[in-house]
Amino acid sequence: MRKIIYSIGLLIFLSITANAQKVYKVGDVLPNIALLSTSGSVYSLKDQKAAKGFIVVFMTPTCDHCIAYEPRVMALDKKYKAKGFPVVAIGPYGDDPIKYPLDAMPEMKKLAQKKGFTFPYLSDDGFKYTWMMNITITPTAVVLQKKPNGFLIKYIGRIDDEQDARKVPKNKFVEQQVNKML
Repeated sequence: MRKIIYSIGLLIFLSITANAQKVYKVGDVLPNIALLSTSGSVYSLKDQKAAKGFIVVFMTPTCDHCIAYEPRVMALDKKYKAKGFPVVAIGPYGDDPIKYPLDAMPEMKKLAQKKGFTFPYLSDDGFKYTWMMNITITPTAVVLQKKPNGFLIKYIGRIDDEQDARKVPKNKFVEQQVNKML
């Protein structure tokens, strides 16, 4: 009898946990992203009325690949912000300066100022959006298209096919996706 009660309890717990945080994929509609930015205010995608969508890039201050991609991320913002698809960066470890002192908000602020980021750099609260989008490596890009009920996920993946900053990419995956929507 104990085993049955334990099994039922475990199933209920797993069901609640699984439903508590949906994992989004291409084709799903994300209601919103609202997180604390390095400027000290909460940045919400829904509040950006002029935007047609967003290029969300998950990146950290100490990741070698993210560092190599910083100029490309800045170039994406420069190229697409005026067309309605600005870049928004998210730091997965931004809210935990104890466990991740080199990737948390204080270092994110320093990086954004030092590099002159022209886009908001947001701190993910408890990996909420990192897990929701199933982000396992940085940098990873998510292309969102604004819809009346939220943001349609059009792409999740690499920015392009060339990790070496000295080489020119052959396939610019994010640019290809955004260009299809323009």
